Amino acid sequence: MMQMICAGVVCLLFCGNFLVCYLKSKGQYDDYMEAVDKKEYGLKDFLPLGLYFCESDVGGKILPKNLKAMLAKYQNRVYQKVLEIRGVKYGPFYYQIHSGYRACLGIMVSAVISLIGFIMAAQGDGTSALMFSFAAVAAAIGLPFLTDRGLDEEIAKRRLKIQLEFPEFVNKLTLLVNAGMTISKAWEKVITDNKKDTVLYQEMNYALAEIKSGRPESVAYEEFARRCKVKEVTKFVSVIVMNLRRGGAEVVPVLRQQGTECWEMRKAAAKQMGEEASTKILLPLMIMFVGIILIVATPAVLSFNMGM
Repeated sequence: MMQMICAGVVCLLFCGNFLVCYLKSKGQYDDYMEAVDKKEYGLKDFLPLGLYFCESDVGGKILPKNLKAMLAKYQNRVYQKVLEIRGVKYGPFYYQIHSGYRACLGIMVSAVISLIGFIMAAQGDGTSALMFSFAAVAAAIGLPFLTDRGLDEEIAKRRLKIQLEFPEFVNKLTLLVNAGMTISKAWEKVITDNKKDTVLYQEMNYALAEIKSGRPESVAYEEFARRCKVKEVTKFVSVIVMNLRRGGAEVVPVLRQQGTECWEMRKAAAKQMGEEASTKILLPLMIMFVGIILIVATPAVLSFNMGM
């Protein structure tokens, strides 16, 4: 009886939360949904209920102050990750979408699991009902945090793309500066000649737009390095900024040295990608190996059994 009551309370809590959020959010976030890609957010149709849940701040009203402060710090770290991936312009919007999506995932999965637990309790399987009820609570708490871990993978891929492309940019910039161009003019020429739409060139374009709008070059370059968050980019920018502030004439040899170091970085990144690829194909190879053993060994085992 107690299992039935427990499963019923959990089911009422999570399924009720799902229904309230779904009904309240209907039609409220249509403008947001137009900018969301369903391939990227598979639960796009249910995303509004997550957005409504975040805006209603249900957890903030019932959680103690210490826990709220810890969550606020954690959410700020998540915001910084989204900002790095999406950029300053679109970061706030996609942080809101990400928060809604993680809430949506937790609400939906916990509602489904709790409903299964209630059905189990109704059928007299109290042990399974309790297990599903606890699983629903765990899903509601844990799934949002698991969703956030996907941001780390996106950041790693983004930084890797920058690492692979940055050495080529440094070499071109060094050649142009050595030919007599200023750093800003060389920066602009590299962008206009390549016309790429990669992560690195998007950040470079943003820095160039800031310079043209009147922002000091050194500040624009430093912000560029902060957005990229790659060690070699930061080091390269520090050389440029030092040259701008001190007016050093020996910037070309230093840039060449930076270019050499960046190519070493690219080699290391490519090597890392190769190691990861070899690790990924290890499992399929093992499955194929086991399959070959079974194909070869099965006739021998069958003939042995027939002989017996």
